[in-house]
Amino acid sequence: MKRFKEKTVIITGADSDIGRATALRFAQEGANCIIVGINNDILEYIYEDLPQDHTWINTGNHLTVTSDINDLTQTARLIEHVRDKYKHIDVMVNIDTAVGIHQSVIPELIKTQGNIVNVSTLTEISADWNIETYKARQRDLTDVTKKLALENIPNNVRINAVSAGLVATDISPNPFITHSPLGKTATPFDVTAAVMFLASDDAAIITGMNLPVDGGVSTFNS
Repeated sequence: MKRFKEKTVIITGADSDIGRATALRFAQEGANCIIVGINNDILEYIYEDLPQDHTWINTGNHLTVTSDINDLTQTARLIEHVRDKYKHIDVMVNIDTAVGIHQSVIPELIKTQGNIVNVSTLTEISADWNIETYKARQRDLTDVTKKLALENIPNNVRINAVSAGLVATDISPNPFITHSPLGKTATPFDVTAAVMFLASDDAAIITGMNLPVDGGVSTFNS
């Protein structure tokens, strides 16, 4: 069953490993994907891998947008362009990007009773990294997510988050693994699975949640 058939999904920070994995999963489950980032070459590479709905005439059902979503003018143009092309917006996934875009997309999500998923990851660990820094960042994301979720409960717009910890595609030793009860870090696939759940109707009763996908680091180091 395709959980996102004919849904319109905006993915910001899409020019990344997690962005690629997320776009592929949404497209495979029937969504029209708008992949947004600052590296056009990477966005085009991801676009070529997305399964297309060939019932669309003279255009593909997916879209790449090179844009800095921290720029309010560019953000407003993005939302307007997506609304004009697809007529509705159902889901927004923000991968390691600013949260300011929320307010510009909320009016469109109100119409569809859609939702937002924020994704926070550690792309690298510096020499002075420590677990307390990670926990503080998690708390900040949790607080922001709860605040936005409470504000938008009257609008029937759900807002959740995924804290992914260090995301890696290899098993090289690193400081983060030493804190992981499972002895490993998350992969882009692991993160995407959590995003898909929170964005879907399977999580229709969940809002304000920050879901850790970090090998148990946050659970057993609290």
